[in-house]
Amino acid sequence: VVVSKLQGKMARDVNTILDATLEVTLQMITKNFEDYPEHRINFFKLLKELNAHCFPSFLAAVQQSKVIMDSIVWAFKHAERNIGDTGLTILLDFLNNVVQCEVATPFYQVYYLSLLNDIFVVLTDTLHKTGFKMQCMIIQHMIQVVTAGRIMGPLSQQQQQGMDNMGFVQQYLLGLLSNFPNLNRKQIEVFVKGLFELHKDLHVFKNHIRDFLVQLKEFAAQNNEDLYEDREADLQRKMEEMEKRHQAVPGLQAPVQPNPKESDGEMID
Repeated sequence: VVVSKLQGKMARDVNTILDATLEVTLQMITKNFEDYPEHRINFFKLLKELNAHCFPSFLAAVQQSKVIMDSIVWAFKHAERNIGDTGLTILLDFLNNVVQCEVATPFYQVYYLSLLNDIFVVLTDTLHKTGFKMQCMIIQHMIQVVTAGRIMGPLSQQQQQGMDNMGFVQQYLLGLLSNFPNLNRKQIEVFVKGLFELHKDLHVFKNHIRDFLVQLKEFAAQNNEDLYEDREADLQRKMEEMEKRHQAVPGLQAPVQPNPKESDGEMID
């Protein structure tokens, strides 16, 4: 609450706040996923506010302590929806901020592959279907970072000489997804290729990932309504946008039909 109200004025106190809360809270909440539910959600709300309002100081703290990124990952892996969604929000906001910074390259060289792996872990886990849209947005961001050449250096020491980051990530995903025994190599290649070809349109990108997920045996016998929960909202939004465009262009609106109950300009009761 204090951070959300004072916002940037708290920047110089970020290290003090984290020193007082980070280790002791993690010791309480990482033993299992049930104890201290209020401490859990409030701790991650604190990280969310620090990331939103004190980003430079928060980034400096992240660079000094790997525990903070581990905490964010632990949050979006949580089965409790509120905590999982908060973790995804923190990560997406953080990535959108860090890509604009000079330290983007060293940050991604340390965290890119592990974060990509962790996001695909929750994406392909049926317990985390409710976070599907934001999971897709994070994957979209990570694909766009490499396709746009925002990482000025190799992502891994294992990267073959002459291989760019985009080719390396494609190769990494092919290996990662080969762990699903019911998918053949061709299916995986088509999916990975689509990630790099369809990333500019989030709606198309989500559909591509959704179609891939329903091929997995883990999802085949499940009720997958959570994967489609945003489609109705998207459809409504598109209809409203279309209506606005029609209203803006004279002649596109359908003429008002006369009411058969009207006679000589008067309404019949």
